[in-house]
Amino acid sequence: MALTDITLADGQGTPVNHTFTYISNAGNRVVRADFSQSAETPLQLSMAHQSSKKAGTSVGSHLARIDFTVLDTDGITPYQANIRVMADIPAKIASDALADDMAAYIRNLFTSARCRAWIKGGVD
Repeated sequence: MALTDITLADGQGTPVNHTFTYISNAGNRVVRADFSQSAETPLQLSMAHQSSKKAGTSVGSHLARIDFTVLDTDGITPYQANIRVMADIPAKIASDALADDMAAYIRNLFTSARCRAWIKGGVD
């Protein structure tokens, strides 16, 4: 189950599901790609985990990242963009309830309208 495909819908007017399939491990990252994308515009999902000590407490750091490549209007020049969600959680308080709250806050924060304003420098 750890390396199964992950399917996510995009945010277009008519949403399309994108299936991310395992392609590699890079250090502590598991990298998946959407093979329906062209070679010029790859779409990748990475997830990583690591543990460290902070102030003597064991802390798990968790990363989810999506990397996009979009062609300029010339149809040739590629531009890369990414979005990351990072969580640092003391191991002693990691729980389903905390994970559920974190997921809800992020899901509810990043509405289309707020994300549009945010990537243009908005803080409201």
